[in-house]
Amino acid sequence: MLSRLILIVFTCLFSTLHPALAERADPKMQMLFIGASPEDGAPGPLPENLPVIEVDSLPAADAAQQAVFAARLRANPVSTFVAEPSEAHAQFEQFYLVAHVGLASAEGGYAMKLAGEAFALGDFATRVSSLVDAFKPKHRRVGLLRVTDPDDVFPMAIGEVQTALNGLGFDMLVVMIGGDGGASCGAQEALHYSLVSGLADRAPFGDGNGISTAQEVENYLSNALNRQTQRDAACGPRYSVLLKNSNDPTQELVAYEGRSVFTDVETQLYNETFEAMFLLKSNNRDGVQEFLASCLYCPNEEALTDRLREMEEFARSSKLEDEIWQRIKDDAEPARLAIYLENCALCSYEAEVKERIAVLDAKARARDAEASAFTEASEARNLVALRSYTETCVDCAYTDQAGALIASIEADEAYKRETAAFAAAMEAREIQLLSAYLETCEICEGKSAAATMLEEETRRAELAQPCLALAAVPQLGGPRQLEEIDQARALAICTTAAASFPDDPALRTVLGRIAQAAGDYEAATQAYQVGMNADVPAAYGLAAYTHYAPPEGTEIDLLEAEKLATIGADKGDWLSQEILTVLYSKGLVPGRTQEEAFEIAQNIADQGNAMAEFFVGYYYLTGTGVVSNSAQAESWLTKSVNQGYTHAMSFLAEVYENGPTGVPEPEKAAELYWSALKSGDETAADRLTTQLSNRNRDVIRLIQLKLREEGVYRGGADGIAGPGTVTAIRNLAEALVADPQQG
Repeated sequence: MLSRLILIVFTCLFSTLHPALAERADPKMQMLFIGASPEDGAPGPLPENLPVIEVDSLPAADAAQQAVFAARLRANPVSTFVAEPSEAHAQFEQFYLVAHVGLASAEGGYAMKLAGEAFALGDFATRVSSLVDAFKPKHRRVGLLRVTDPDDVFPMAIGEVQTALNGLGFDMLVVMIGGDGGASCGAQEALHYSLVSGLADRAPFGDGNGISTAQEVENYLSNALNRQTQRDAACGPRYSVLLKNSNDPTQELVAYEGRSVFTDVETQLYNETFEAMFLLKSNNRDGVQEFLASCLYCPNEEALTDRLREMEEFARSSKLEDEIWQRIKDDAEPARLAIYLENCALCSYEAEVKERIAVLDAKARARDAEASAFTEASEARNLVALRSYTETCVDCAYTDQAGALIASIEADEAYKRETAAFAAAMEAREIQLLSAYLETCEICEGKSAAATMLEEETRRAELAQPCLALAAVPQLGGPRQLEEIDQARALAICTTAAASFPDDPALRTVLGRIAQAAGDYEAATQAYQVGMNADVPAAYGLAAYTHYAPPEGTEIDLLEAEKLATIGADKGDWLSQEILTVLYSKGLVPGRTQEEAFEIAQNIADQGNAMAEFFVGYYYLTGTGVVSNSAQAESWLTKSVNQGYTHAMSFLAEVYENGPTGVPEPEKAAELYWSALKSGDETAADRLTTQLSNRNRDVIRLIQLKLREEGVYRGGADGIAGPGTVTAIRNLAEALVADPQQG
């Protein structure tokens, strides 16, 4: 079953090694493998400076010395001897034995099996002892015997086995009893390599003084053997026995220097030590369990086991306290809650329990006063008081009754109307709606809020109205053209209003328009953004216009203009709709039509927008987005002119020039052209100069008469568009531009 007796020398006799090997080897330590391969379970390849000596069989006692030297001769290419082959050149300070043998019943007792031979226990011990003696060790430190016992005879043979093994003279013998293992068994920790690497002494297993004592070795091996047994019942030892020749816990068993010769030992130990240190400070119960189940050397195993036990105990206690809390959290009396505080271990719910007790105490104190308040409110059907009771009560003994009474009051149609009026007034922040609510309410649930808002909005309106009139868009009562804004006056008044209401986005928007009039587009853009963030409708139209007609040096962005104008139009802003009308009517936005332009213009024209009235009239005049209709054109252009929109005059004049019903009305046309010209309208000036020859002769004649009345024309009123007439009109137009007061 076991076929080899192999000797591995970690450090050999100086007298028997090649000089190069002698320089690397430590003459103080040697290990003897019997029936086991040194590669089995080794933590990586065997280092080159570990000579291996193989002996074919377990020799008789009198042949052990010769067998050892013969094996060394075969194992080393150069050997040096200073004496007879039976003599040793030096002794070993530390000697370790590793043996894998079998145990079975035999005639007259028990036998150890090795390499197909059976040896009586005494003979086995004698042969092994003689083989060890051949090395002349000074100290026989530790022997590790893995015993295959398929028939489980060790319990009966233990006395004889112990007697035989005691004769080997080792300071400690570790006997590991197991089955036959099998081919499926994987590698386990090679305990012999761990010991000679000094792991039992190294932190965190021992005190790290360079010497593994009997107590350190016993602790290390006990933990390691227990792990092997618990993790793998088939491959690990069923049980193990540690035999010691002394009870001195400080007895030296391993003296080592530096790190292990196996790099993999150092790497594995470092990684496991690092992970163990991390897990000791964590609350990762699964991580600790996984580490303890899979670690090889398992540093800090005891501390981690204790930590795991603490976490499991914490989990159990936490679960119990969770269950208790679920039972007592809704208690109406503090008795069980107080017991929890007195007896809890973790006290995970201490804060909640104290809060619950405080609530119960507060309920008791408030009970009588709340009962009186509810009775008074219910008898008076005072909705405000009932709501106050339900929202602020502590004991809340009557919340169901209060809720039912509130629902009854709320179901009343008069209350519903009153509530709707209040909501509308508060949302609109309109003075008239707020005043109407306060004057007509009966239940007056929102009286306080409405009165506060009314006072605020009244003051806001008083300050804002002059500002809006000076600089807001026409829809809000301001001037149409930026040039019409009195910048200094508007800035002073609007700044004062904004100082009183710094968060008013509408006032910020108006200040932006003043900045735009002054040429400060950056300040204007920032102000419009504030307005848009607050959904001020006018802010979208003003911002859109800066993209439609940006300052010099800035590119036009029609898509952004349309995007912002669309949002503003949805919010009812006139300027936004005016911009969309222009964009769509001119085909500046792909996919948009003139019909859409007409529809938008019609919408705000119906609301009284003078520019939109002009658009509708113009579209009817030109057939843009709608079938041309002179009568409709006359109607809408007239409305626009009547509202003071000068630009509409020339187009209305065109309608009369041709006659809305087919009969020209030159008097009306001439009057409109003249009024537009005197108002500085460029369209009128162009039609009466560059395009004068296209005018009706009666219109030209009437204009010539007016020029003569102005004293700027001396020619005849003959209806002919001669150069004298054109020059007179152009001179008058230029004079009006230079001095608008003349108009």
